Amino acid sequence: MIEEAYEAVASSQNILEKSQINSAKDLNHFCSELGDVLLQIFLNSQIAHENNYFNIKDVFENINHKMISRHPHVFQKGNYNVENSNDVVTLWEKIKESEKEKNGDIKYPKKVSLLKKAIKKNSLPTLNFGTEISKSAWKLGFSWQTINEIFQDVILEVKELEDELVHNEFQLEKVIDEIGDVVYALCNLVNFIKETRNEASSIDFDLIARASFQKFINRFDEMENIMLENKTPLDEESAKKLTLDQWNDLWKKAKKRRYR
Repeated sequence: MIEEAYEAVASSQNILEKSQINSAKDLNHFCSELGDVLLQIFLNSQIAHENNYFNIKDVFENINHKMISRHPHVFQKGNYNVENSNDVVTLWEKIKESEKEKNGDIKYPKKVSLLKKAIKKNSLPTLNFGTEISKSAWKLGFSWQTINEIFQDVILEVKELEDELVHNEFQLEKVIDEIGDVVYALCNLVNFIKETRNEASSIDFDLIARASFQKFINRFDEMENIMLENKTPLDEESAKKLTLDQWNDLWKKAKKRRYR
């Protein structure tokens, strides 16, 4: 399900990134990918049905009930003082809490978790989840106040990673811990930019990383093109014979060509 969802997102991102009018091929591909996601819903529902848990009809009824009960400003009469999207989210959360109280899911006195909204999003891609945690902390005031402070924290975490890799006796557990700290520091940086720059409000850390991965793939593909033009196509055997200097030379040439 995760793989199919990622493919659907990648397809939609491809459409969004194109400046020209989207082709029928691109739109059909996106449509096809959404179908693959939908198929996962049906497959999981069928497995549940065969084990006498629930069926696809229950899935439909469940989401219908949820949408109606949590959007009374749309489906019911009355004044709910809903004027914008933030009010919708606030109303949604209040109704969810009341449902939990009715079901006995909340014990009193209850602990107030200030990060609960972000924690509930732990099914997001890892980098986006980290950004959501940072966003919640930032809104509470537990964050650096300037982009320079944020960036210096990134540098500090990288320096601590360097110490564990180079200057201290290598201990895998500590190295892994420091790598994680570097990633979270970058989550803080991405979130700070999102929150303080209007034009950056919709950036997505996971897609940022994927774009970087794709850039590497594109440049590597260009290196293969260069070798092919030189009548020495790259394969596993010939690649192993290249020196680091030769690889670097190829990389520099690839950067100057199509993919920048």
